[in-house]
Amino acid sequence: MEMHKNFKILFLFFLISFVETNSQENSPQNFTTSDGLPDASINDITQDEIGYLWLATDKGYTKFDGDKFTNYTQEKANCIFMDKGKIYIGLTNGLVVHQHNKTSFFECKEILKIKLINNKIILATVQGISEFKENYIQPIKINTAIDFAIINDVQYFKNKLYVASIKGLWSLDTIYKPKKITKIANDNYLSFLVNKNNLIAITLNNLHFIKENTIVNEINTLENSISISKINNNLWITSKEDGIVVLDANTYTFKRNINKYNSAISNKVNVVFKDNQNSIWIASKNKGLHKYNSINKTIKTNVYIENITVNYKKIDSLNTRNLKLKPTENNISFTFKTIDLKNAKNIQYRYKLKDVFSPWTHQNKIDFANLKAGKYTFTVQSKIGKTLSKKVSFSFSIATPIYKKMWFLVLSGVLLCVLLAAFIDLHIRKLNKKNQQKVASLKTANHILKLEQKALQLQMNPHFIFNVLNGIKALGNSEKPKKLNKTISQFSILLRSVLNNSRLEEISLKDEIETLKNFLELEQQMNATPFEYNIETILKNIDSEEILIPPMLLQPFVENCIKHAFLPNTKTPKIKIIFEVKHNFLYFLIEDNGIGYHQSKQEKVKTNHQSVALEVTKERIQYLTKYNSFSIEEIKKNQVIAGTKIEFKIPLKTDY
Repeated sequence: MEMHKNFKILFLFFLISFVETNSQENSPQNFTTSDGLPDASINDITQDEIGYLWLATDKGYTKFDGDKFTNYTQEKANCIFMDKGKIYIGLTNGLVVHQHNKTSFFECKEILKIKLINNKIILATVQGISEFKENYIQPIKINTAIDFAIINDVQYFKNKLYVASIKGLWSLDTIYKPKKITKIANDNYLSFLVNKNNLIAITLNNLHFIKENTIVNEINTLENSISISKINNNLWITSKEDGIVVLDANTYTFKRNINKYNSAISNKVNVVFKDNQNSIWIASKNKGLHKYNSINKTIKTNVYIENITVNYKKIDSLNTRNLKLKPTENNISFTFKTIDLKNAKNIQYRYKLKDVFSPWTHQNKIDFANLKAGKYTFTVQSKIGKTLSKKVSFSFSIATPIYKKMWFLVLSGVLLCVLLAAFIDLHIRKLNKKNQQKVASLKTANHILKLEQKALQLQMNPHFIFNVLNGIKALGNSEKPKKLNKTISQFSILLRSVLNNSRLEEISLKDEIETLKNFLELEQQMNATPFEYNIETILKNIDSEEILIPPMLLQPFVENCIKHAFLPNTKTPKIKIIFEVKHNFLYFLIEDNGIGYHQSKQEKVKTNHQSVALEVTKERIQYLTKYNSFSIEEIKKNQVIAGTKIEFKIPLKTDY
């Protein structure tokens, strides 16, 4: 009972001591997988120059800006180390080097600790010690006892390299080809700490003080200890099961325990870390990350340019004083960051590229598109509350396009003059060819004109006129005044329309049809073989007065049908004429039920008749359009010739 009472008094004393001597701390804040951590087991912590907190977890590594975790999934990460802007992550299957959001992986044995010794990256692995050499990992041969042992830590102290392994503590006079190798003790050594002038090695239960290859002092500590850190003049020793014990760094006397019984942290603690704002971070094995905020109100605000992309590609180095870009490299983006792990959401930024700063904003990225050639200085500043950071600037220049440079303009002017002179010379040389082409064109036009004249001359066959006049004379002698008057009237109308149309290049389809009707009716009266005719129009709601065609296109073909298609014994001779609008063309069809085209040609040979008007009209149609599709076909019924069909087309033309 007395012992229980003493324990309560002692516990109360420790609790009061904890509150009074550590006023910088308060209730811990806990971050778990629900806050974005990739895993609840945190194995190591470091902080980069910008202020990001980097964590090694059982599911890779992550960085934390106080508000958001950015996770990089890998194998289990045992340790993490920063040097010269590079983050080194020791994994179960190798090493990851992370810089400017680019990562490189190097396969090797499982890495337990990473240290910088004599400006070299030294790796403590489960099978000896190795060195990272820029683009490969080189195992360091020492002796078989060390080379095949699990190495937990290495420490350079007073010109000697100390090796903490699972099979003992060693001392080497040099890391490469050592001449003197001393085994100091046989225990399982886990980690080193240099405190003032003392080298301290931690085992599962004790702190060993080493001097001149000898253990000069030993202090009992927590069971299953893992790591030791110096924070605020105290030594923080973590344990796998019993939380943290804090010792005075000067006297090594006990100050307090921190565990699940007197705080909200886990008892399974891997490492303790102090950030640049004096806040303490505790990495647990099973409950994520714990944070004790510092009560220090002094805020040091810095802003950093994290990334610069040119035409959407990141540049490798941000240390260039004046980045020189090509004329086409004129799309530039800046990403900048201020890390305040206490006030991550209260950070604002402003920037300028010319003379005036932008308004304050929480946005930490800006894009500049299609910048003109010239020199630029990008400046950015951040603030937390009323505290402003120093201004950070980055200078760059965009080269003038080659087509705007003076030498290029002069050279272009000279070349332009040369080309102009060559063009004039070529133009003069081509004048003769053009003149020859004009002569040929004039000859063609003259030929067309002659064809038109021949067509006009042959539109009215003299034999037809002679027949009409004889018919009129016969009607006069037969004393049939009404029929005589009608015939004379029709003939005069036909003559008038032919004369009028001969002066025009185009007439309406209606006028052409009227002329054809007069011609056919006169032929009916004068021809020895009576015939019937039919004229149809399929114009798709277009008025025949609005359609324009060259005059007297069909008359020679119709006349040819009347004169040569029908024999005296032909039963009911018929001529059918169709005008049809289709697909922006005007189609012509002349169809008869005569003896057929080839038979009529033979009859012409017998009578020694030459149909000049027909040939001229065919050539005239060909000159009107290359799409005429002129054809003359015989109509056959049951293998017997039943007439002739003439078809052609010209482009549809209207007067609206």
